[in-house]
Amino acid sequence: MTHARRFARVTALTALTALTAMALAMTAGVAGAAAPKGSAPSVSGTVTAVNGDSTPGACGTAGGTGDFTLTGNGATPSVHTVDVTAATSFVQKKVAAPTFANVCVGDDAGAIGVQTGFVVAATGVSISVPKSTHAFGTVTDVGGVSTPGTCGTAHATGTFGLSTLVSGSQVVTTVFVTPSTKFNVSHVGTSTFAGLCVGYYAQAEGLSANGSVLASSVQVKIPKPPTPLHVKGMVTSVNGGSAPGTCGTATTAGSFVITWTDSSNAVIDTTVVVTASTPFSGRTGTTSFAAVCVGAKAAAIGTNSSGGLDAVSVATYPVKG
Repeated sequence: MTHARRFARVTALTALTALTAMALAMTAGVAGAAAPKGSAPSVSGTVTAVNGDSTPGACGTAGGTGDFTLTGNGATPSVHTVDVTAATSFVQKKVAAPTFANVCVGDDAGAIGVQTGFVVAATGVSISVPKSTHAFGTVTDVGGVSTPGTCGTAHATGTFGLSTLVSGSQVVTTVFVTPSTKFNVSHVGTSTFAGLCVGYYAQAEGLSANGSVLASSVQVKIPKPPTPLHVKGMVTSVNGGSAPGTCGTATTAGSFVITWTDSSNAVIDTTVVVTASTPFSGRTGTTSFAAVCVGAKAAAIGTNSSGGLDAVSVATYPVKG
């Protein structure tokens, strides 16, 4: 992927050389367009900020003045500030009349003009939009919120994080979306940003900028619900208390530990988490968390959570005399 990206950059910058030459020809009649002796004829690289805004997709304003930052793509990248005016000429392949509005964060660009240090007063700017990149993985946050089930907002601008395992380490890529980003949520007819939630799987395609992705399209896959787990055994602790006869409290949240033996005769302690609304049943007179006591048997059905079990139902059994 890295080699492919470098190749794409080299190809794009080769095209920029030709485009910059075109821009030079276009600006030949503009006063001051010719670079004075001793100044660099051109600079090129990736647009990393426009008017100080490094948000992927941030662009200039047509006919306006401003500046953008060009970061070179070499082994030791140099950073140049390019100043543009209403007289700056722009050229972009397959665009009839490009302007400063076509210069956006994530684009490749070249500039010619009068250079002072690392600042170029541009008489001509060439623009090239690189090929799209892909990012895929598990959605770790939406708008910076990592609470499971947090979702985006339909037709809104926002961000989400995608976590991918790379060489044994989790790498999170920030994806920017706009109202024009196209969404395709599996098994959902009309898809929007609202169909993307923390914990889902997603693939984003779009422009790479400053290590992030400005998504033109996002594919979303909703994971299947986890298979319920069932454990049954002796209650050895309730809310952290292991004294015999220690019980829970009715209609309150809490936890208890069931100790059980698996098929290989290994003894396992499973922490069961209950809420105030968890349903209880059993052979005791009380069908609530109050019937879960140290020394009694219990069974729980639920799903894994951080090595424990979030109960969707609990069955209790009386303490044997």
